[in-house]
Amino acid sequence: MAPVLENEVGATHRPAESFIALPGREVRKSLRVRFVTLGCKVNQYETQGMREALAGAGIEESSDLGKPCDFVVINTCTVTDKADKENHYWIRRARREHPFAKLIVTGCYVERDHLRLAEDSGVDLIIPNSKKSVIADYLTPARIDSLSQVNAGNLKIRALLQSGNPRHTYCSLPVSRSDGRTRGYIKVQDGCNHACSFCKVVLVRGRSRSRPIADIVDEAKRLRDAGYREVVFTGIQLGAYGMDFDKKQSLVDILESCAAIEGLDRLRISSMEPMDVQEQLIAALRDIPKCCHHLHIPLQSGDNEILKRMNRRYDRSFYMDLVTRLKSMMPDFSLTLDVMAGFPGEEEPHFQNTVQLLHKVRPLKCHVFPYSRREGTRAARWQECPRAEMLRRVRRLLEIGHRLGAQERQSYVGRTLPVLVETKIVGRGVVQGLTANYLKVRFQGGPDLMGQIVPVRLTSLNGDTLSGTLD
Repeated sequence: MAPVLENEVGATHRPAESFIALPGREVRKSLRVRFVTLGCKVNQYETQGMREALAGAGIEESSDLGKPCDFVVINTCTVTDKADKENHYWIRRARREHPFAKLIVTGCYVERDHLRLAEDSGVDLIIPNSKKSVIADYLTPARIDSLSQVNAGNLKIRALLQSGNPRHTYCSLPVSRSDGRTRGYIKVQDGCNHACSFCKVVLVRGRSRSRPIADIVDEAKRLRDAGYREVVFTGIQLGAYGMDFDKKQSLVDILESCAAIEGLDRLRISSMEPMDVQEQLIAALRDIPKCCHHLHIPLQSGDNEILKRMNRRYDRSFYMDLVTRLKSMMPDFSLTLDVMAGFPGEEEPHFQNTVQLLHKVRPLKCHVFPYSRREGTRAARWQECPRAEMLRRVRRLLEIGHRLGAQERQSYVGRTLPVLVETKIVGRGVVQGLTANYLKVRFQGGPDLMGQIVPVRLTSLNGDTLSGTLD
């Protein structure tokens, strides 16, 4: 890939006075940026890192749609065809709502589709994932000044593509806070070593590379100091953490190190591939009191033939045995999962195997996705399931997931569990929070409870939320 791509952009932009110091006129004291974040928790984390980097450079965030801004940064996703369409929807919307702002596009869609973006007359700057950490170097008055003095009818904008080989190193983008007020996210790893036949992630994120534990601990302490009681460790393939170090490490090392931080009460792991949930990790989740007894473990299919076509590295028996071990070692363990409907080659017997396995593992929540063809993957060459049948299976899986989740939640009615209070329900004297095993709970309480962990007796189930009373 060439290190620099020049894009002929045909849009005419008014030179904003806030960008250029004209004779006798000062640059506006504060430039403003608006962020649009699409996709996963990793993207949300990276947006926070860019937000803090730009704030450090004196660029304020503008979340009010009615106010003008100088930059719009769209952090894209490309996991599905729907995500690609959403990227372009937000590009068009941003250009319409902020016609005089500079439009910057970054994220996973950029990695494989920068040429298509470069042809979009609404995009001013393309920044790959590897350059997110230095975004402030490009959004400066001096840089904007130089861009604004190019002929507006034939504006040449440099797309900052990867130089060198950044996919072999972890690109640091540290944060000191998260969107929520009680739970903070810490990205510990990037990239993936798997090659699922339907997935584009390894194509756009590269192979796994890990963040040093010292950096992770420092960030956990910053979040603790900012008032966060819980941290969630996130990444693209969390189970690959530390395997790229000369001295191999694992998630267990992170859990043990962060468990020693006073004032940090909960440690949560986000999504884990089934093959990566090793015995040592299960034991750590059980034995370290601060660890939350919840994992998101993608299933995708409950049929061995389909799993093989997907290039998943387990079969239905392995998945079932794994969940059985987790629940036997941690009786309050909660499972959430991803499941896909309509993968190429999936017939009704394959689908029924998935349905049967869901009833056996009894997840708290199912994230259900229709298969989405991704250019560049092996599955893209195979004949797809008819759309109507795919959507029928999606609806069926959603119904099953809802029913099984309700049964799992109902089983906790009558018990008292610690709840981390996260949200105040305005005007109702009600607060909402999460248990360590990912149950959503509401109860009567005041704003003084925000950020506190309190015992709540669970009394009833309403939809996907348990109601309770302070115990």
